[in-house]
Amino acid sequence: MGLRTQTSRSSDVSYDTFLRLFTADRDRLFAYIFSLLPRRADAEDVFQRCSLILWNKFDQFDPEESFFAWASGVAFYEVKNFLRSAGRERLHFSVDLVTQLAEDRRNSEFEGRRVAALESCLEKLAERDRDLIRAAYWTRTPLNEVAVEGGMALQSVYNRLGLVRRRLFECVHREMADPLAP
Repeated sequence: MGLRTQTSRSSDVSYDTFLRLFTADRDRLFAYIFSLLPRRADAEDVFQRCSLILWNKFDQFDPEESFFAWASGVAFYEVKNFLRSAGRERLHFSVDLVTQLAEDRRNSEFEGRRVAALESCLEKLAERDRDLIRAAYWTRTPLNEVAVEGGMALQSVYNRLGLVRRRLFECVHREMADPLAP
């Protein structure tokens, strides 16, 4: 009796965790699948199958990793399976094209997260350091002008810029490693 109660509680926690993660990424996952298939009805079918597979394989999910990355990997293979099985019935994207589209989409997702992390890290900088980054990279003001305007030696500007870039790099790296980051 005690084992059954423990298993039931464990299943409830697992179900709640799955539901929370799945609900948070459901729309993105459907958009990902739909980006790989030409027809909405096909995308809906694959999404339904994929949802069941995700729940059935949830015990294989590593909570240290991104749920969306795991789910989109499962979805990619479901799309490929769908295209293989439906390939004789009607015109679909080739598996090679879908593979390329999926890779482009993954890169786009990664870049989007990286840009969001960079924006977050820029907000954390002191205003003086943000101004230096803005001058050096956005307005492309020559650094000798930045030095004159800031009353600094040119070498000090280079040193400060190097320090700020290193801080930004480390901050972005930390934010990207956080699976709960947007």
